[in-house]
Amino acid sequence: MTVVTATVPSSGCRRRGAAASASAAVMAAVGGGVAPAVERHGDVLNTHLDLWGWEVAAYLFLGGLAAGLLIVASWAVLAGRRREYLPAVRVATLLVPPLIGAGLVLLWLDLGSKLTPFWLYVTLRPTSPMSWGAWILLAVLLTSSLAAIPALLAMRARASVPCRLPRLHRVLEHVGRWAARHGRWLAWINLWLGVGLGLYTGILLGTMVARPAWNSPMLGPLFLASGLSGAVALLLLLRPRGPWAPVFVRAEVGLHATKLALLGLYLTGLATSGAAPQAAAAALVRGVWAPAFWTLVVGAGMAVPLAVGLREVTVHRCPRRLAVASCTLALAGGLALRVVLVYAGQHGL
Repeated sequence: MTVVTATVPSSGCRRRGAAASASAAVMAAVGGGVAPAVERHGDVLNTHLDLWGWEVAAYLFLGGLAAGLLIVASWAVLAGRRREYLPAVRVATLLVPPLIGAGLVLLWLDLGSKLTPFWLYVTLRPTSPMSWGAWILLAVLLTSSLAAIPALLAMRARASVPCRLPRLHRVLEHVGRWAARHGRWLAWINLWLGVGLGLYTGILLGTMVARPAWNSPMLGPLFLASGLSGAVALLLLLRPRGPWAPVFVRAEVGLHATKLALLGLYLTGLATSGAAPQAAAAALVRGVWAPAFWTLVVGAGMAVPLAVGLREVTVHRCPRRLAVASCTLALAGGLALRVVLVYAGQHGL
């Protein structure tokens, strides 16, 4: 996965030359395989690239969701509420490995060279967020799978599923006993890995200095909060009743309010910076991306779930259909946030 872009503030007679230099730099970086376009946004000339498709946006969403589930399950263990929240914790623990696996498959499908991921594991580059992300994903896949084995064995035993691979079952039982004995240590590791994974999905975009819509320190915390709220919404959909439900609803209210605040800081940062970030903010709030941004990201993904959550917290009753719609909108809004930012960043913003 290679993305190289350039944003060129235009000024006087240097506009054409600067834009040509930017385009040439991008062409050289991508090996001439992709032709970037140069267009004007007000006083800013930007290059357009279409290197990342929907697979990357979906991968960022699934990665954030897995990070949120990992954090919630680890928090329940460390807070001594594992037994009390056991149904929700089991669901969260069992979902993380397949979500990470699905995200890695999507990322692999988006790559031009299918062998590129293996080179990332040959070395560790401390200054490369992509290198850190590759190792974090591998570590999360390993530790979340270890944490999921006891839950998987318990589910199989409760369902009385016949064992057709006795040797594999004995190995899983041995690993499961080890994971259960070291559950607290594993929860600490998974908690920090979950935070790192949630932040990484936003930091990966934030390091692209040539893309004003991505080059913001707010994207890491925003994606982390979005992943957490998506995880809570998913658990409320799958396990709506239990002692965890009121806690999760209050957490969801706080997370939606946090997302709105971080999104406001993100837009404020763009609007108070140079010409290129200001053009990116304008395109998001009143330009071509405004309908999707306000309707799907802000309205459906944050404002409506926040209003429903506040009603549930204050009135202590919420129709099941309304709660389901709110959680579904929160998940759809999390996906829309990644889709809008991934495409807006590539299209010259």
